[in-house]
Amino acid sequence: MMELTRHGSAVRSVFDLLGHDENDLTAAFAFVLANCPVLLAAFLRRVNPSDSDLRLDQARVAIEVRGHDGRTDLEVTLPGVMLVVEAKRGWLLPSAGQLATYAPRVRTWGEGALITLSQASPALARAQLPTRVGDVPVVHLPWRDVLTDITEAQAASRGRERLWLDHLRSYLKGVIKIRSVADSWTYCVALSEDRPGSGGVRTFRQFVTDELCYFHPYGTSGWPTEPPNFLAFRWNGAVRRIHRVVHSDVVPSLLDRWPDIPATDDTVRPHAVYRLGPRIPPLEPIPNGAQYRAARLWVLLDQLQTCPTLADALAQTRALNSR
Repeated sequence: MMELTRHGSAVRSVFDLLGHDENDLTAAFAFVLANCPVLLAAFLRRVNPSDSDLRLDQARVAIEVRGHDGRTDLEVTLPGVMLVVEAKRGWLLPSAGQLATYAPRVRTWGEGALITLSQASPALARAQLPTRVGDVPVVHLPWRDVLTDITEAQAASRGRERLWLDHLRSYLKGVIKIRSVADSWTYCVALSEDRPGSGGVRTFRQFVTDELCYFHPYGTSGWPTEPPNFLAFRWNGAVRRIHRVVHSDVVPSLLDRWPDIPATDDTVRPHAVYRLGPRIPPLEPIPNGAQYRAARLWVLLDQLQTCPTLADALAQTRALNSR
């Protein structure tokens, strides 16, 4: 097929023409649910709390449904059953208050559930969301499970249904990954010899140097809510290490991953956790060239690798980004 681009980016799916925000993501998912019974059946098996035998021919899918209690992202209804879906693009989850506003719709309809859909893991969802709002169950579905269902549905589908599944799979893999692998923005942070929770067997620096792992609080104080592709670490007046992020997750508490860390207000809260790849050149220190203390900085990888100091790399990054 001939390559199609939009604003310089490849269009690999018809859904890429919608855009990549949460409403676009929800609309693409809803369209394929409505046009591929195999995927709809898989979705209902995952999230429907009822033991009743559901008739797919009586299912209805609707997006952006307005009511006196607000607008829902997505609703799937069957006779006596309503599933209200609140979808997020990243690791974020809707608040319990937001879910509570939609619970009356489910009660009025009959049975059903409130569904949260995001990149958050089941463990994070359990830590942040109630299991029920009144008598209405709350069910979390990670986007990775949707991708699994799409892949399995592709094997059982043909013709137009298979085409829509192919487009949705391509679209979701591009959107929920958040950052392109070609994105060279690098998050540069300072590492200390302190220990998380003032205890445990490793310092913040040793987590990086010995375990190839880094973590930070999630969703607070300006920390990223989307994983960077690269991380740079500095101490003693220089950038000492650069690594690619090869895997990222959000955990409800650092103790879920490292039980030896003391339980404090700082450690028993959600954290983004990154698994790091091997060191990336240059392997010699890159002097700071200015006082940054504990500042967290974004810099382009190629500038960090080629400029004589971090200060020069930041200046070149700003110059390039303003063009």
